[in-house]
Amino acid sequence: MATNFGREVSCMTEMRTGRFATGTRLVAESIFRRLTTPRGMLRGTEEEGNFGLDLTELIGSVSTKSDAASLPARIQAEILKDERVESVTVRVVDESDGVAKFFTVFIEATTAEGPFSLTLGIDEVTVGVLGIEAAA
Repeated sequence: MATNFGREVSCMTEMRTGRFATGTRLVAESIFRRLTTPRGMLRGTEEEGNFGLDLTELIGSVSTKSDAASLPARIQAEILKDERVESVTVRVVDESDGVAKFFTVFIEATTAEGPFSLTLGIDEVTVGVLGIEAAA
């Protein structure tokens, strides 16, 4: 069964006028925005109150090993809210140095159009895309 996720202007950290994302790349970009939007900030849709997981806030609140251990499951649960994602695995590597917190998040997801991987670098202030591999 063929699937078409449509086409949108490419937008990770900024709008890229004239550049479009389709297929699994479109889903990967959407996941990035989902993981950088504070809960409740999306307006005008049915899921506005349940959308978003601000990773900078999440990382900033990690104070114990138990908190850090819960990160992959919390990220995975947020990603699976996107109905285009069939399965996802998340691995979080703590690269903190003293009081400075830095985490690398490895996301491997599968959609009806195929798999994609997304690697994010997160500190208490920013989320950066370290890598994205997606067909189309």
